[in-house]
Amino acid sequence: MTTKEPDTAIAPLAKLSAKDEVRALLDRLPDDVTLEDIQYHLDVVVKVLEAEASDPRDDIPHEQFVRYFEEKWRGS
Repeated sequence: MTTKEPDTAIAPLAKLSAKDEVRALLDRLPDDVTLEDIQYHLDVVVKVLEAEASDPRDDIPHEQFVRYFEEKWRGS
């Protein structure tokens, strides 16, 4: 039986520092990555972390969300 380290790209078990987040991102990207690609992926990481940290009470209730899009798609 082999032990496998957790994949921090999928579900980090502990909150990483900002520097560790950037290091983990750079480790996941290919060696020939461009600065623009790094910036894009860093922006995505920031948005995901902000979304995870947001207060869920600020979100729209699921039922209201479904009702809104049902009405919009059906043209009601």
